[in-house]
Amino acid sequence: MDAGHHEQARGYWRNTLFYVTFLYFTVGFSPYISLSSTYEGSAMAAGSNLLNQLTAIILLFSFVLFMAKERSFSLVLTPRLLMAAIFGWHVFTSIVGEAPLFSIRRLAMCAIICVLASGFLQLPRTERQFTTLLAGCVMIILFLCYFGVIVLPSRSIHQASDALEPLLAGNWRGVFQHKNEAASVMAVLIIAAIYLCRRWSFIGGSMILLLSLVFLVKSGGKTVLGLMPIIVSAGWFIVRWPRWRYTVVALLLSVFTVVTVGTTIDPVFAQMLTKMGVDASFTGRTDIWVVAIDYIRQSPIVGYGYQAFWRSDTLMSSFTENNSWATTAPSSHSGYFDLLLGGGVPGLVLVMIWICLLPLHYLGKMDAATRGSPLTRFYIGVWLYVLLYGFLETLFLLSSGFVWFLLLVAVMGLHLQANASLVEDEAEPQPALTRGGPARA
Repeated sequence: MDAGHHEQARGYWRNTLFYVTFLYFTVGFSPYISLSSTYEGSAMAAGSNLLNQLTAIILLFSFVLFMAKERSFSLVLTPRLLMAAIFGWHVFTSIVGEAPLFSIRRLAMCAIICVLASGFLQLPRTERQFTTLLAGCVMIILFLCYFGVIVLPSRSIHQASDALEPLLAGNWRGVFQHKNEAASVMAVLIIAAIYLCRRWSFIGGSMILLLSLVFLVKSGGKTVLGLMPIIVSAGWFIVRWPRWRYTVVALLLSVFTVVTVGTTIDPVFAQMLTKMGVDASFTGRTDIWVVAIDYIRQSPIVGYGYQAFWRSDTLMSSFTENNSWATTAPSSHSGYFDLLLGGGVPGLVLVMIWICLLPLHYLGKMDAATRGSPLTRFYIGVWLYVLLYGFLETLFLLSSGFVWFLLLVAVMGLHLQANASLVEDEAEPQPALTRGGPARA
C-alpha cells in the first residue's frame, strides 16, 4: 500500500515537472506584455529577469534530484567531450570578448537549459504518458493564446500604437512578445499535432492542428507557413531513404545559405529574387546581415563573446552616428550569423556537429521500425524546422526560448530512439529506463 502511494506520488511529481518546464519555456512570466513602450538601451544595462533565473535554478535542482533517484546522469550533456568543447570554447571567447561577465552569466543559463532538456524526456514513463502530457501542454498554450486574442486583444494582437514595428498591426501574437515568436511556436505545435493524431487521438490532434494553423495564418507567419511543406516532405524522404539523409540536409542548408547570404552581398541576386516575387530584404533582415558579415570578417576565429555583440555599447555608439536601425537589433535574426559572432568559425562548427551531424548519425543507427515510427518523425520534424528557420531567426545556443529548448529535446529524443528501448504502455511494473536512457518519449 505504501509502495503504491509512493509510486503514485512520484507519478504526480513527474507530471507536474513536465507541465511546469514546458510552460516555463513557452508562456514564461510575461504573457500578454504591452508593446506600447520599449527599452532600447544596451543589453548589458538591461540585465536579465531575476525571476526567470531563480525558476531555472529551481528546475535545475528538481531535475538533478529526479535524475539522481533514476540514476540517469549518463544522459546529461551527451556526448560529454563535444559538450565540453562547445562550452569550453565559448567560455574562452567570452573571456576575451566584449562583456565577459555578461556572457558567462548567459552561458551558464544556456548550460542549465541543456541539462533540463537532457532530463525532460525521462519524466514520462511511457510513450502513452508522453502523448497525454504533450497534448495537455499544447492545449493550454492554445487556450491562453486564443483567450488573449478574444479577451485581451490590445495585449495579444499587434497594434498601430506599438512603440516598435507599428506596421505589424493586426497580426496575432497571443501570449508571446512578437508575431514571429508566435508563428514559430505554432509551427512546432502543428508538427506536434500531426504526431498526436497518430498516437493520441485523431479527433483531438486534428483540432489542435486546425487551431494552430489558423493562429499561424493570423500571425502573418508566411515564411513559417511556407517552410511546413518543405519540412514534411524532407522529413518523409530521409526517413524513407536514410542513406540519402546527409545529401538531402546538406542540399537544404546549402540552398538556404546561398539565398540568405546571396541577397546580402550580391545586388544582382537580390534583384533576381525580387523579380520572382520574393522579398529580397527578408523584411529588412539584410540590413542587419550586412553589419553581421562585416564584423564576422573582422574577427572570424574568436568572434565577440557569447551574446555580447548585438546592442553592445561599442556597436550602438558607433552606428548611432550613421542612424543605422541595425543598432537596435537584439540579434542578427539568423542563428548561423549569431553563432559566428559569438564563437567564430570554431564555435559554428562545434555547434553544427552537435545539432546537425549527430541527429543524422542517430537516424542511421535506428532499425527500420523505429525510424518510421510517429515519435521519430515528430523529432525529425522539429529538428528540421529549427535548422531551416534558424536562417531567419536566432534559435541556436540560447539562454532562453521554447524553440531552442525543443530542438535540444528533439536531438535527445533521436539519441534515445537510436540507443534505448521504447515502453509504449505501463503494462509491466518495472521502470521505463533501459540501457541508461528513458522510454523514448
